[in-house]
Amino acid sequence: MVTDLFTTLEQKLELVLGQIAKLKEANAALQKSLGEKDQALKDAEMALAKVSQEREMIRQRIDKILNRLKIIDTGESA
Repeated sequence: MVTDLFTTLEQKLELVLGQIAKLKEANAALQKSLGEKDQALKDAEMALAKVSQEREMIRQRIDKILNRLKIIDTGESA
């Protein structure tokens, strides 16, 4: 009778330990995935910043060109 209780306890303990091991593996996989997603987010943010910077430079160049055209247009009108 006592040995049956120990056997049942050992079985339950093995089951719990197995579940803990599986949860640790799942946690490690999730941590890895999170790290990869964080890196992908950082890469996307850097790409967005680069595109925004390029867009701003283009806008400034267009503004310069338009201002020069205004000067030429104003000079011809006078």
